[in-house]
Amino acid sequence: MENRSESFELEDMRQQIQLLKAKLEKETIVSEKLIRQSTQDKVSYIDRKKKTVYVLIGFALVYCNVYFILMGYSWIFCVFTSCFLLVAWYFQRYNHRGISAQEIAAANLLDVSKALVRMNRLGVRWLYFGIPFALCWIAWFMVESYPKVGGEIICYGGTAGFILGAILGVSHLVSVRRKAKEAIRDIEEYTRMN
Repeated sequence: MENRSESFELEDMRQQIQLLKAKLEKETIVSEKLIRQSTQDKVSYIDRKKKTVYVLIGFALVYCNVYFILMGYSWIFCVFTSCFLLVAWYFQRYNHRGISAQEIAAANLLDVSKALVRMNRLGVRWLYFGIPFALCWIAWFMVESYPKVGGEIICYGGTAGFILGAILGVSHLVSVRRKAKEAIRDIEEYTRMN
């Protein structure tokens, strides 16, 4: 009798262990889905920011060239400005390669994490090129603007636009880097658990 009771208890324990294993397997699947969704939300935010930058670069290409040509700026200044904007556009495309909401659904989370780390690293490296270029550009802009009719006002407006653009650019970089770091941290926590 006692043997049978122990057998029932042992069988009951086995069933409970199997039930627990099944629940744990489901939890892993749910966790991965939640991590993918969270990462996808953060990458969607980065995608929206990237598209905003594309629109701003397109607007700047048209506006700057039309304005500079109408105001009589040198053609080399116009070409120099346009080349920089095109380089910025290409860099954005290169920097965000492998990072999109569609790619997260199909890609390995570790690959997405590597792409986000690369994007953060390249974003900081862009500052090493962008800041010196922007300082040279604003100085050149001042030199070309000051002799024109209303040149002093143009210089003030250019300086205000430059400062506003710098603030918006840095805040853009900071917010994108923050979202990328959050996604990387989520992926790292998930991989540590598994």
